[in-house]
Amino acid sequence: MAHKDDQLTRVAFGVSEATDAARADAHRLLEADTALHVEWIAGLAMNSAAPEEILRRVFTSGPLPDPHRWLPYMKLPPEAARVAVAHPDPQVRRILAGNPGLPPEALAVLAGDPDPRVQRVVVVMAREYGVELPAEVTVRLATGPEARLRYFALGLPGLPDETLLSLAEDPDPRVRAAAISSWSWPRLRPEVRAAAGADPDPQVREAVERATRVEVPLPATVEDFLAETDERRRRDAAFTAPLDTALAALLTTHEDSALRHGAARNPHVPTALALALAADPEPFVRLAVSLRADVTEEQRTAIDYTVPPGRHPVPAWVEERFGDPDALREIAASSHVLLRRGVTRAPELPGDVIERLAADDDYYVRLMLCENDHAPHELLVEMFADWDGLSWGTLAYRRNFARPGLARFADDPNHRLRYAALFDPQAEPELVERLSHDTNHLVRHHAAADPRLPRPRLVELLGEPGMPRAAARNPALPAELMHQLLDAAGVDR
Repeated sequence: MAHKDDQLTRVAFGVSEATDAARADAHRLLEADTALHVEWIAGLAMNSAAPEEILRRVFTSGPLPDPHRWLPYMKLPPEAARVAVAHPDPQVRRILAGNPGLPPEALAVLAGDPDPRVQRVVVVMAREYGVELPAEVTVRLATGPEARLRYFALGLPGLPDETLLSLAEDPDPRVRAAAISSWSWPRLRPEVRAAAGADPDPQVREAVERATRVEVPLPATVEDFLAETDERRRRDAAFTAPLDTALAALLTTHEDSALRHGAARNPHVPTALALALAADPEPFVRLAVSLRADVTEEQRTAIDYTVPPGRHPVPAWVEERFGDPDALREIAASSHVLLRRGVTRAPELPGDVIERLAADDDYYVRLMLCENDHAPHELLVEMFADWDGLSWGTLAYRRNFARPGLARFADDPNHRLRYAALFDPQAEPELVERLSHDTNHLVRHHAAADPRLPRPRLVELLGEPGMPRAAARNPALPAELMHQLLDAAGVDR
């Protein structure tokens, strides 16, 4: 064991004569509790600097420890993904296929997996995340022997038209029904359409009915509205149809609040009739009136509306004005918070509008501005430090989140800002080491994976509770030390 200690110490610390402390650390790593082994393996799998021989040891030399704990969530480097798809255990490949961060080329390899359960996961993930697999792969999935796989493959991006049309003649009725739509119906051969119309399975005949249904115009007069029996069409008419004045008057006084709400939002309803709803007993109706394009700021301010929590769609008329700088200035100065929030979505904003919105009294106006490429650095840092939403960390990757100079926050009471200090490319190794002792786990975790971290401290973190995975992910870890960790974890060379 002494020889191994000395070898590991030299690799880890880069010294020819090991100190007692260094020797103790090396010995502790080699005799580490087996609970650390999973963390080392997971970290090495994510290590962007891990050479191929390390990745092959991780992914091909035997069973992965507790793959459900880490494999579905980690972002694998391309080389690691390329090796991982060849893992001998189909359960591991199935878990891997369900990783949303898997590169498309790796997902394409798993699409040809000999285990159909792996293929099913691939199809579901490609559909859900819009991953366009190679055409020959989608064709193979859509024409394979398993009906359930063919059914799901119908929704794959990039599926060739001729393959989709051929599935209208599939032996499985669920596949036939899914292949029939308003798009495919006129493109099918006459004999295929005739067979579908007389299909013994009701779900296929229902698909034909939906594909051939001709939508008639929504009712726009009182007579047509009262004759309409489909409640969905009556409500759609209230929201969007070019209503005549008589029907508009009927809807603004209707006992059904959903129809009044539709009239309040319908731009075809005359302003005077819509304003009559400004005193409606339902708050969501009053809110809809307050968001109309034809309401003046004075009228808007006079409406007693309440903005419910959560995100709200940008009014269509606001989006239509995104290319007009003067209109953007006017909307950004509105008293209505939802209009100001909506204008933050404009892809191009004048500098004075950005300045105004960045200083807005409404927290969510400022937050939504952070999703715009033109959000100023100071606002991004403010929200990075303060916002508790799940995606707060993505703010550090916005275009104007300037990283040089963030080291000034290394001693800030807010742990988010201390974390931000590690994004500074000019931060010194001494600062990174200091933050690796931080009281906050997130800060320590980020420092542990920072390649500027001095190597002695990096080796300490390989055995420190909560830190081994991050430390094993550190690209500054020497390749031979990676091998030593895998040796200690019992992974075959």
